Amino acid sequence: MIARLIAFVFLPVLCSAAFAQDNRVLSGEVSYRERVALSPDAVLMVEVTAIDRSMIAQERIPTGGRQVPIPFEIEVPGDAEGTLRAGLSTGGRVDWLGEPVEIDAGMSGDIGELVLNRFQPMGFVSAFRCGDRMISVGFAGDNAILDTGSERLILAPSRAASGARYEAEGDPDTWFWNRGDSALVSLAGEELPECSMTFPMDDTPYRAGGNEPFWSMTIEAGQMTLIRLGMDDLTMPVTETGLTDAGDILVIATDTERALRAVILRKPTLCRDSMTGMPHPETVELSMGDNTIMGCGGDPWSLLVGRTWVVEDIGGAGVVDAARTTMGFDDAGRVYGSGSCNRYNGPATLTGETLSFGALASTSMACTDALMTQERRFFDALAEVSRFDIDETGALILHGPGGPLVTARAATDGSAP
Repeated sequence: MIARLIAFVFLPVLCSAAFAQDNRVLSGEVSYRERVALSPDAVLMVEVTAIDRSMIAQERIPTGGRQVPIPFEIEVPGDAEGTLRAGLSTGGRVDWLGEPVEIDAGMSGDIGELVLNRFQPMGFVSAFRCGDRMISVGFAGDNAILDTGSERLILAPSRAASGARYEAEGDPDTWFWNRGDSALVSLAGEELPECSMTFPMDDTPYRAGGNEPFWSMTIEAGQMTLIRLGMDDLTMPVTETGLTDAGDILVIATDTERALRAVILRKPTLCRDSMTGMPHPETVELSMGDNTIMGCGGDPWSLLVGRTWVVEDIGGAGVVDAARTTMGFDDAGRVYGSGSCNRYNGPATLTGETLSFGALASTSMACTDALMTQERRFFDALAEVSRFDIDETGALILHGPGGPLVTARAATDGSAP
């Protein structure tokens, strides 16, 4: 009995030691091609994140006046898989950013040179990670615009002993306190874990489009490409980005040789494609001269990822109060969560018109008959899903050929799926 107790007491210590021995070191160096001197205050940021965007490891390396190439090392768990990214920041904003590098389990040693490109923010100049929450911050005049992923808040300057503090008008319990590379945030009295600056969330190609008349637009690598029915395609450099006083993202593309100017206004209001009904995260206005056309913008998948959806109804028959059926979506196109009793995961496919789920893998835990029955109902419902929508209350509705199959709502407690 004593021997068993000793083994139990020391087991966590031995496991920790084994875990530490399994850690590995990834190394490399960052550079950029432009002949631009790096500020002595620049910081090299290196992050390894999992596919669900959770942080695996991070390093912050002051450059201290060194110029590129600049070496780095970062220690990660031996079995971790994800992506490594590097960038250079100055004064709380990212100036140079590299492409993600896939990291496999067991991969170690030198990963070579990472070439960084000048980063042009789209309205929001900084991003912060607050525990499991991600927020973006930008500025319009004296005000700070805070994007929490579910809403966009306008905050006015307020007094602070140090750093820059902003507060929502009429709501002193909602504030953002910027301290350079870190920040403190309170949302309606809920104080988030201390926030640290991370890489921006809007560095992927941005797409928008509309019907009647048909048009589509892509913004990538500082260039806007516009396609319109019956007209020549246009490609123009993005010359200005920012935020309006209302918190909308403003993008301006200009071709001085042809005297062309396109003004794009991205509003954070849900937009449904007029032909397919597919929801998009933004309503977009595109103006050229006196002509303004409307459409939808952003990736519909972004409406699903980054949150835990708690199921409230299955097939109109409700759910068991004591059960917690959840859904989460990751950047690799997978759905995962708890089916009420067992953990599950599987592929999710989003096209221009449909959302569907492939075969799900799940654990095999024994549960009560009520929970097992609900889980079977849930899995059967997912197999019939053909599209999704977000209703006026923010609920996720999964539809099948015959109507709504699953209703879920984003959890507010930051819990995992």
